Amino acid sequence: MSNEAAFYKKANEWLYRVLELNPVEATHAGDHRWDSLLADVSADALEKQHREMLGALAEFEAMDTTGYEPDASIDHTLVVQIIKTLIRDYAKVRSHRRNPGRYVDEVMSGVMLLILKEFAPLAERLKSVLGRVRETPKVLENARANIVPEEVPRVWAEVALEQAKQAPGFLAGMLPSMATEAAPELETDLKVAGETAATAVQAYVDFLEKEVLPKARGNFAAGQELFDEMLREDHMVDYDAKELLETGWRLFRETEEEMKAVAAEINPDKSVQELLEEAKTDHPTADGLLPAYREFMQSARQYVIDKDIVTIPDSETLRIVETPVYLRPVLPYAAYLPPGILEEKQDGIFLVTPVDPQAPPEQQEEKLKGQNNAKLPVTALHEAYPGHHLQLVWANRQKTIPRRMGSYLSTLFIEGWAFYCEELMEQLGYIAKPVQRLGRLTDQLWRAARIILDVSLHTKGMPVEEAVDFLVEKCQLEPSNALAEVRRYTSSPTQPQSYLMGKLAILELVEAYRKANPDTSLKEMHDAIMACGSLPPKLMRRNLLG
Repeated sequence: MSNEAAFYKKANEWLYRVLELNPVEATHAGDHRWDSLLADVSADALEKQHREMLGALAEFEAMDTTGYEPDASIDHTLVVQIIKTLIRDYAKVRSHRRNPGRYVDEVMSGVMLLILKEFAPLAERLKSVLGRVRETPKVLENARANIVPEEVPRVWAEVALEQAKQAPGFLAGMLPSMATEAAPELETDLKVAGETAATAVQAYVDFLEKEVLPKARGNFAAGQELFDEMLREDHMVDYDAKELLETGWRLFRETEEEMKAVAAEINPDKSVQELLEEAKTDHPTADGLLPAYREFMQSARQYVIDKDIVTIPDSETLRIVETPVYLRPVLPYAAYLPPGILEEKQDGIFLVTPVDPQAPPEQQEEKLKGQNNAKLPVTALHEAYPGHHLQLVWANRQKTIPRRMGSYLSTLFIEGWAFYCEELMEQLGYIAKPVQRLGRLTDQLWRAARIILDVSLHTKGMPVEEAVDFLVEKCQLEPSNALAEVRRYTSSPTQPQSYLMGKLAILELVEAYRKANPDTSLKEMHDAIMACGSLPPKLMRRNLLG
């Protein structure tokens, strides 16, 4: 067996071992052997898994890569770096001790993926749901043993508490009702298991309220050393936090000037802020929100076909569904759940956060303002076509499993591509109205703000409240939506910067590719880029240009 073949054999074995240890991720990836299980999150099991990852890293780093084809060399780099992220999370981030929300997510994502992903008849999936509901008390018992209240950042405790409070009604009420028609033979078992799980969740809520929140003094900030390490290791960029912050402010100011110029085209007698506030009042009704997204998604897809922008692979589908309740505290608008890297049917899910019908009218209006008609088409193309969905479907068609795992390492190309598509679709005429162009630039300003806040929250000591005020005052986000955004930033260092920085990297890549291939069409170029998978731009440049 050649060195290269030995690497791929070991890489595939390693991936399936990681999926076995993380059954929820296995469900997401499309391996359904462990659908009825949740991860063993006991302290001993997590320590054992950490040692296993250390051993895997040593084994892969010791491999002789001499003679590897360029693709195999890139795949080897990917695997090594992904293992490093797993090791870092345990040894440096210590989310198992500091983030109580990871355990809520283990339970709720484990169940929701089985509900949302239509890979088998619902009755069959509900059998697996029953297994995961029965495992819930054990996961939360281990969570209480693992969490060190004094190390928990207060903002993470607050998010975990909000998410956990959504779980009992879902587990004890909604799941048995789903079984009534789909699998009546499971209804009683789901009711009993759901009530037991709901009791365990309520005990976890009590734990968070009485033991964690009063003592939660941990610092969510990664710190400059770890932040720079993540930039260097995960995203493979040359800039550090200091340079990144300077770039963020430069892009923020440049975007402000562009917005003023577009605003002057619309109405020279009104400010950017006045025009944006006017635009916010033009939005779908609460009932019409999902249909509006669906209409824009379909029109964007057709535009990609009509303009020969990039190939849309066969056997892909995209469904728009409401964001699960437990995710709404951190997803104020819309998000995308990609098909798994091992799934034959590439069925993506476009999550749209609806308006709470029980909320006061002013709060409902606030939510709708953030999803106005100037921004909806931009969001739709970003999440769907030619953005996230199309790109990740391409990535999941890669020949090797390591290459399909690029999204496990860096979001720089993934988020950068979707953001690049926003400006591209404007240049090609899809985003044509001046108010829509202003809406796109508003999103660009927000993405520049993400760079500033990403660095400031994690390396400059910026508190949550100041970051929320920044988004409200500088980017005109509604307060509740700004809070949801900042909460997410606190637990995902270097991810918020990847949107605009990724777009800039892609623009540089496009320029270099056009220079090397002057006769290529737009579609040919985009297909070549898509065919690389979700690589950090540095590796993609190597793949495309040598």
